[in-house]
Amino acid sequence: MLFDNKKILKSAMLTTGLKDFGEKDFIEPMEILTSDYRTDANLNRLGRLAAWSYLHRMLSNRLRLNAFNKERNTLRQKIDRPIFIVGLPRTGSTLLHEMMAIHSDLRAPLFWEASFVPENSATDLFRKWLAKGQILTLNTLSPSFKTVHPMGSEKPHECITMQAASLRSMQFHAANNVRNYNEWLRQCDWQPAYYYHEMFLKCLQANQKETSKRWILKAPGHLLSMSALFEKYPDAKIIQLHRDPSEVIPSMASLFFHIRKPFTSHAKKKEIGDDVKNQWFDGISATMKYRIDNPEKDSRFIDINYKALILDPQRSLKEIAAHCDLKIGDKYSQSISKYLDNHPKGKHGTHQYNLEQFGLCDNDLKSIFKEYKEKYIL
Repeated sequence: MLFDNKKILKSAMLTTGLKDFGEKDFIEPMEILTSDYRTDANLNRLGRLAAWSYLHRMLSNRLRLNAFNKERNTLRQKIDRPIFIVGLPRTGSTLLHEMMAIHSDLRAPLFWEASFVPENSATDLFRKWLAKGQILTLNTLSPSFKTVHPMGSEKPHECITMQAASLRSMQFHAANNVRNYNEWLRQCDWQPAYYYHEMFLKCLQANQKETSKRWILKAPGHLLSMSALFEKYPDAKIIQLHRDPSEVIPSMASLFFHIRKPFTSHAKKKEIGDDVKNQWFDGISATMKYRIDNPEKDSRFIDINYKALILDPQRSLKEIAAHCDLKIGDKYSQSISKYLDNHPKGKHGTHQYNLEQFGLCDNDLKSIFKEYKEKYIL
């Protein structure tokens, strides 16, 4: 059987030559996940292979990170004042992440680095090649995907992939309809996710020459786990992006649909629409409550409206820089102008979607997100 847990674990050990998976906190989510793969996910042959490969890779990453932790004694390292970009998906977070990664004092994890634990050796060339192959394969199987979310193996990437070594990551449900796993994720302990998140950053940091750079990170999924984030990174600064959910939710549903379509025999649009609506309502609600209940942490947030970011990126960057204790000089501003010239909106085509495609209703979304919209003047 393809999703036999013991066989998957043995395969990861055989691939890496390592045996230490660390704490057993990953067993429960793995069992729920593989059960969903066998049943509710409705995977086709390609989907089964892709799901197995991703799970195998995350378990292999876990083994490599544990080995790195033993060899390098990561307690000596510190992740200093990381900056996190959070907020609903489709709010300009990729644009902002890439612009901030240009800053000479900041460093973002790249797609290939977040996908495969680097070893700072010639074998990393193979990992870069594999990462390029992943993106090429996805764009081939789902030609519209790059219109929705263009990626590059050497471009900044969401740090949510780093959490997947704990088997706590929204990426599993984004790729496949693993409903029971997603329900478990809503109530899970997120601390193991940030344990591996930090270890991953320390691994990347150990392999870089300029260790003084701060990390600029982004993932909408952090909305679900703000308490665990601050427990691991108490000196973090947060940039929260805001956009009308009536625009965000169908856009995100479209992204899920394009990711899932090649791997399942049943990609149900209404089901995806409901999933996305409920998940991001949970995320927004949890973060709003956290900020109200923790005023000392609320001061570490800066709120940026999507329209303001798109209309005047340079001004938004200046506001963010002041909040995050960064300097903006003429050279950086010129680099941003050049970046914006090279990345016009719609460069990879127009992303077309609407509410009705996914069984969504504008009045319903307005009602559900009423408090959020009123608070952030959307």
